[in-house]
Amino acid sequence: MKTKALVLGLATIASVSLFTQLSVQAADDALTGNSVGEFEVAKGALTLDAVPTFAFEGTTVKTLVTSGANLAYQNDAIKTGSTTGTNLTVSDYRGSDQPDWNLNAKMGNFVNGATAIAGSITYATDNTATGTVTGADSSIWNNTKAKTAGVGSATAGTTTDTKLVLPKTASVATGTYDADLTWTLSATASD
Repeated sequence: MKTKALVLGLATIASVSLFTQLSVQAADDALTGNSVGEFEVAKGALTLDAVPTFAFEGTTVKTLVTSGANLAYQNDAIKTGSTTGTNLTVSDYRGSDQPDWNLNAKMGNFVNGATAIAGSITYATDNTATGTVTGADSSIWNNTKAKTAGVGSATAGTTTDTKLVLPKTASVATGTYDADLTWTLSATASD
């Protein structure tokens, strides 16, 4: 009988212990809660970090007055002293929700004193930036081609496939001719 009572007592203690453990677990489940972690990402900038300078081979008065000229690009410093380099670089860190941008270029006439010659640059690069630069805005590059997606930077190096095309010109003075190029980066989709 003592053994029975001892077994019955142990069974009762085990039951109470199990019940207490289940009750505590149920009470723990009822005490959980949720919270939120948060941070903010600030919009970065869309920037035109580098534009190329173009130096082309020379030509002669006879060539310009008889037929015009296609002049090869030379990776040399130009005589006016500009040192902007040969690369075109656009950086876009505005976020992937704002990926659109377009880069246009245009140029004025090539001028030497009172003589001006209109021309066009056929721009070629080792990346996807390409186009013909004339006196009117020409689309050269955009976010789709550069694959910046609002979260990166892209560089295009000018290649020797770049050419200066000059028309047949009736009046030509000897000397060095320079033209100003204007690069315009806008935060809009390409045309």
